Amino acid sequence: MRFGKELIDRWGLLLAASSAGAAWAVQLPAFAAIGVGVVVLAARAGVASLSREPRKPLAAPLPDVDERSDEGRWLTRARAAAGGFESISESLVDGPLADRVGSMGGTVQETVTTLHRLAGRASTTGKALGRIDAAALAAERSRLKANLRTATDDVRLDLQQAMDAVQTQLDVHARLTGARTKLLAQLQSGALGLESLVARVVELSAVTDDAHVDTLAITELTDQLEGIRRGVVETEEATRRSLGG
Repeated sequence: MRFGKELIDRWGLLLAASSAGAAWAVQLPAFAAIGVGVVVLAARAGVASLSREPRKPLAAPLPDVDERSDEGRWLTRARAAAGGFESISESLVDGPLADRVGSMGGTVQETVTTLHRLAGRASTTGKALGRIDAAALAAERSRLKANLRTATDDVRLDLQQAMDAVQTQLDVHARLTGARTKLLAQLQSGALGLESLVARVVELSAVTDDAHVDTLAITELTDQLEGIRRGVVETEEATRRSLGG
């Protein structure tokens, strides 16, 4: 469609006409001159359509996650489960189970990618928590409370402002702690859920043959994976809202 629009662009038509005229001026036959104009017009339209083609946005790179951290260990297990799922899928004999498992591969990889982002956010949250000394802030709050009880009017406002500043930091620490706890819980749930899915596929592959196909059990595989995927996505969205990121 874009190429067609470029063919009728007035500047392209003008360039083609000029090229044909130049060819005629050097005494080329009429059909050859027209051919030159057509070639120039087509070439110009092709180059213009390609140069104006919108570029697809690049996917954001996945964050680095320390494999030794809690989130890194759960992510490693999720990746291993996804690898096991792919290996089993490739080994299944053609049939309803193989078709269903094969169609689930993309969702499994999508789920692991989301878990990777959650693990990265958990790492970032953990680093942020390391910059806030909650124990020291709690002690500071206790001291300010005691001072406020005996403060005179000329310093009470300053002490209250100091108390508010300390409380704000403690509130941030509480939100970060809650977010990290939720992230780690979902990473654990997602990784174990994928491992459970792999175990279920292994079980079905052992008991399913062409003569005995449990269609309900096969359908439940998709439902199980969708539940895992939905939980991971909802956690990512909820964490983004709570942390404003």
